[in-house]
Amino acid sequence: MEKEFFTYIADSITNAEIESLLQSIMNEAEKNSFSRIVNHNLKSVASEILSNIAMHASITADTKKSVSVKISTTDQGAIVIRTRNFIPNDSVGPFTVMLNNINLKSAPELKELQQKTLQENLNDAGSPHIGLIMMRRKCCKPIICKFEPYDENKSYISLELELKNLQDDLQKEATKRTPQVKFDIASQTFEISGVSFPEDAENYYSEIESWIIDNETFISELQNPIIKIDLEYFNSISLKNIVRTVRGLLESNKDKFTVNWYYDVDDEISHEEGIEMSEILHKEFNFIPKN
Repeated sequence: MEKEFFTYIADSITNAEIESLLQSIMNEAEKNSFSRIVNHNLKSVASEILSNIAMHASITADTKKSVSVKISTTDQGAIVIRTRNFIPNDSVGPFTVMLNNINLKSAPELKELQQKTLQENLNDAGSPHIGLIMMRRKCCKPIICKFEPYDENKSYISLELELKNLQDDLQKEATKRTPQVKFDIASQTFEISGVSFPEDAENYYSEIESWIIDNETFISELQNPIIKIDLEYFNSISLKNIVRTVRGLLESNKDKFTVNWYYDVDDEISHEEGIEMSEILHKEFNFIPKN
């Protein structure tokens, strides 16, 4: 079930109207108490959408109310944005190819594609390719696109984008066999501490890996995230899963992450294991000795 919190239907959108429309969207979003990251992503995507619609405003329509922007929340905690406007018929094919290519890429591939596209278009006034990539990176599902022919010159284009609302932080209390896990996106901290030799390590860590996948969009937006690994003991099966977990965190935002590995000053093996993990992940760690 969805609850619509913003609707705009008009003949067109001009560049002069974008700022006031964005403010209206964010005023309504504020009533839903979204997190700072969700608000940032919503504003970024809405800005791109409104700008793209305004770009095609020069297409003269002989019908009224040809533009619509509707934003809703779902019971599952997602934000759904639906838009409708005109697009030139000769742009339908290239747009479809471009969107299909973007929808098939993973988060790391999208990041790489955005950087490459930006470098190739530095001297251009604007690139719809870059805007579409930026929007897709903030969506938790592929962007849905439909076309409806209108006349020999233009068609309606309808887009549906789903932004994931911020999930609860991941909190797993320490036991005699499992570590304490505290993953907090708002504070940008991801901590694993204690001991790790669970009876079923694959099952225990699969929940953590699923949480990372579900929150990949938000993790990729963090500016100063920190991974803290402070383990007194872990067995070999746990080590494999910990490597996978850290790799999952790093994949969408590797350059911004700081990884702190804590080890007992008298435990040289623990220090070496941290170095080996650093080499496996191709990520420099900070090694912090404990007395």
